[in-house]
Amino acid sequence: MGAYMRILKLVLPLALVCLIAAACSSDSDDSEPAAVATEAVSQPPEAAEESAPEPAEAATPLSASQRELSDAIFTVMLEDAERPAVVGEDQIRCLGDNLAGVFSDERIDELGMNGARLAEAYTDRGTFALGDDYDITDQEESQVVDKALECMEWRTVLAEAIASEGLPADQANCIASEISEEGIRSAVAASLLAESEDDLGIADSEAMAAFQSCVNVREMLYETYVLQGLSEDSARCVADGLPDEVVEMMLEGSEPDEEEAVLEMMGELIALQNRCLTPEEMELMGGSAFDNPDPAFTTTFGSGACPPADGSGPSVLYFDGPQPMCLDPTKQYTAVFDTTAGEMRIALDMANTPVTANNFAVLARHHYYDETLLFRTDPSIGIIQGGAPHTNSPSDPGPGYTIPDEGAGFTYEPGQLVMARTAAPDSASAQFFIAVNENTARLNSQGTYVVFGQMDDASLAVAEAILASHVDQPDNPLGGGPEPPVIVHSVTIEETG
Repeated sequence: MGAYMRILKLVLPLALVCLIAAACSSDSDDSEPAAVATEAVSQPPEAAEESAPEPAEAATPLSASQRELSDAIFTVMLEDAERPAVVGEDQIRCLGDNLAGVFSDERIDELGMNGARLAEAYTDRGTFALGDDYDITDQEESQVVDKALECMEWRTVLAEAIASEGLPADQANCIASEISEEGIRSAVAASLLAESEDDLGIADSEAMAAFQSCVNVREMLYETYVLQGLSEDSARCVADGLPDEVVEMMLEGSEPDEEEAVLEMMGELIALQNRCLTPEEMELMGGSAFDNPDPAFTTTFGSGACPPADGSGPSVLYFDGPQPMCLDPTKQYTAVFDTTAGEMRIALDMANTPVTANNFAVLARHHYYDETLLFRTDPSIGIIQGGAPHTNSPSDPGPGYTIPDEGAGFTYEPGQLVMARTAAPDSASAQFFIAVNENTARLNSQGTYVVFGQMDDASLAVAEAILASHVDQPDNPLGGGPEPPVIVHSVTIEETG
């Protein structure tokens, strides 16, 4: 899923999970505080409660077993810190009584549905799941929804839940008004009967149609960026500067069909970011103004000058911070290793790991890797390691900065160029290793080393020969290296497409 889709998904689906008052607990770290969310809804709580259905009196008094269930429901809902302000005690009491009244004493005994068990399950999970916890019938499920709808105006609850995710009140109310009665009913059923938060009840097509009808995407992004810490001018620059096709895809819920279109769009977004944001804002946003984007859109770059692409610049081994974006993300590049063991050509992955690929290429153009050793070979995990010009060892201090990890859960195959790093997240900087054979798959259980290139078959043959020359070296903390030593005379970066 692309960055633009993540922004779209931020608002509506997370809010729909919160339809039931006591279960309104979002996993999003970016959720607004409860007080702010309450103020965001234009309709005051008093008006919402007045417009809600009057809580109905139970047709018949509840039995002791039913009362136990009702009290358990009432207690957990009343004490929930994230209970929407539009839901008062009367609505909660109505909901508890109505749900408990669906089941007879005999049925409660048959299902083992006691208040203590229900309260414990709710505490553990933060939501009810009557349809998952108990073997209730379709008819009983329908009655649960019917009785829940009698107790409160669920559309108003939906509007407040959407607003709590950061949308303006008018847009939140608009989205709630666009959901059909059947959609509201389905959402209530999903909230009360199913454990999975992925099952929102409302059909994706209906939720998308409501979003399209009500949301100004550029204004939503502008407000989001300001909340994240951008200046108003920078936030407006980014929001207004988004290409129309990106906005259209956000509204349509689509993505580019071709890889070339993805690369072109990524380049436009990176250029937009660099034009609109100060270096301080880039650092504040983790290198990107786009909310938690996919790795291919994660860009943390410095603001210095790029080295000459032809390699005519001086050698530089120490830097004040991360490298600037010097490669064109819409183009393809090959890193050419000139070594004493032969030439290796490695295509850099600008589509999926542009930060890592750019960092390596810019270091190479600064001659950072010139005349360095491939200081480690390890047949047990099938790798060759290098990239340490200061010490030619794993303890090398590096270039003076680190870069973010572009993803996780990688799997390793022969011919890959991979960043080395410590056990700490975001600790890679310059050292790399080459995956040579199937033994590298032993690293799959970690999956934290970022893959950013792939060599051709002729180059892999050179790497295999280097690994085959491994000898144990007692003074090498990582076990050994090639014999004779393999020197990387240079790494040049060619534009190949």
